[in-house]
Amino acid sequence: MEKKTVVLCDDHNIVRAGLRQIVESFRDFEVLEDVASGEAIFPLFRKKTPDILLLDISLPGRSGLEVLKQIQSMYPEVAVLALSMYPEDQFAIRMIKAGARGYLHKDSAPEILEEAMRTIVEGKQYISAELTRLMIEEMAKDNNELPHKSLSDREYEVLLYIGEGKTMTEIANQLSLSIKTVSTYRSRILEKMRLKSNSDLVKYILLHDLSPGGSNPMHKAN
Repeated sequence: MEKKTVVLCDDHNIVRAGLRQIVESFRDFEVLEDVASGEAIFPLFRKKTPDILLLDISLPGRSGLEVLKQIQSMYPEVAVLALSMYPEDQFAIRMIKAGARGYLHKDSAPEILEEAMRTIVEGKQYISAELTRLMIEEMAKDNNELPHKSLSDREYEVLLYIGEGKTMTEIANQLSLSIKTVSTYRSRILEKMRLKSNSDLVKYILLHDLSPGGSNPMHKAN
């Protein structure tokens, strides 16, 4: 049987190397290439479209969410499995709504990764019991109930970084954006959420448990 082809996208060299080794140990899967940014995906896809893309959510420059939306527009046949160190209540629902066929925490065991890949390449969705619960709760809510629901994907990402206590400069470096652009996002976030300061944003994040580990600061560990 012809092997299913895979492209890996993660901005950490060690993570990519580890993922490649794990995926290549799976029967019936072949890694075409691994890349460090979303921008590097599309030249590869123009040469050969893979069956599966393993996509990190937090990438320099364009976020995984933005990359996913473009892939869905240009290459809807590619099965995308989102990978992240963020717990499922942070980005999973957004990624699934944007077209990802599954969402997997990077701490997952290799056999879980293989199961997820085999599931999505068959055209099915790989959704954990926890994510199923969250999606049911989401459907039961009014999407406009909480102010952060109105944020764009990038604005939401900036909000979470502010919740970590990162400065505008640190966020700009992390996302490969200018400080001015990040400040513009911050202003939009405050306006949409009708808040006045970073302190208000942090309080909101803690109140609504938007940071991993409840009241603990977010840790970028992907």
